[in-house]
Amino acid sequence: MRRQIVKLVPWITGLALVVGVTWIGQAHAYEAWVTNQEDHTVTVIDTETNTVLDTITPGGKKPHNVAFSPDGAHAFVANVASNDVNMIETKTRKVVATFPAGTRAHGLAVAPDGKQLWVTNPGSNDVTVIDLQLRQTIDTIPVGKAPALVVFDPKGTRAFVSNGGSGDLSVIDAKSRKIITTIEAGKGAMGTDITWDGKLLLVTAGDVDRIDVIDAMSHHVKTRIPREGEPHGLVLSPDGKRAYVVSRKANVVSVVDCKQLNIIKDIPVGKRIDIITITPDGRRLYVTSRDTNTVIAIDTLTEKVVAEIPVGKDPHGIAVLPASHH
Repeated sequence: MRRQIVKLVPWITGLALVVGVTWIGQAHAYEAWVTNQEDHTVTVIDTETNTVLDTITPGGKKPHNVAFSPDGAHAFVANVASNDVNMIETKTRKVVATFPAGTRAHGLAVAPDGKQLWVTNPGSNDVTVIDLQLRQTIDTIPVGKAPALVVFDPKGTRAFVSNGGSGDLSVIDAKSRKIITTIEAGKGAMGTDITWDGKLLLVTAGDVDRIDVIDAMSHHVKTRIPREGEPHGLVLSPDGKRAYVVSRKANVVSVVDCKQLNIIKDIPVGKRIDIITITPDGRRLYVTSRDTNTVIAIDTLTEKVVAEIPVGKDPHGIAVLPASHH
């Protein structure tokens, strides 16, 4: 186990530092897990101190994205080069199982009841469904071209898969595992999240520089928000009032007002930033910055960078352990 000291951002003044200390005193301690593609590792960050707690080598090649079980007991890492998923016990940080997936295992999500893991495979244009009690694959669902990510609605009745190649969303009945409908979402459809009440779904479309806002109940597009610079990663605040969108070429995190459905601020960060996550209390954002090999922490109250944390080479995916784990 190794602990690494955070690099303070150079513009921090005495006043900003006081604000940062106050923030640390008020924050809950969570863990952010980061997948580092080039050195095939996972970095574990303490979000209270913004220090590295551990570096794990799960065994897969090019770990791409990470997700957790609802109870926080297990992490799941999708490996794009070895076409599999590592299941890691979060308490011990040891691998307890490895599941085969489709070609270029990319994104993954655990159903809200914790019983199934769904994995998107852009190389084989399908989703692998794994029964976590049996610890085996029970289905493979054909979807659109180059599926990137999957999210469930809060009740776990439907899954939404963003298909970057075909520029759409596959809406799947989680029980029958059949496609209900397909929603046009723009080429490069990727970052996807749904509000806590299951009413609003947002998806980035990087190839056409926009963010699509969809009524998750009717499956109708409410609006399309322009955002130049290849919008990619996306996360919603726990209260559903804000969305935070990473633009890879512009190197900004855009703040979207989910009531007005427009961008209200751009926060400059990093270099070739990619995936974004938020702590369960909604107080901090964490963004992977691939060309600087760092993770950038943003205070959501001040909307300013508070730390830049060195991690492994080519950090890509990132997720925070659920609050129930703590």
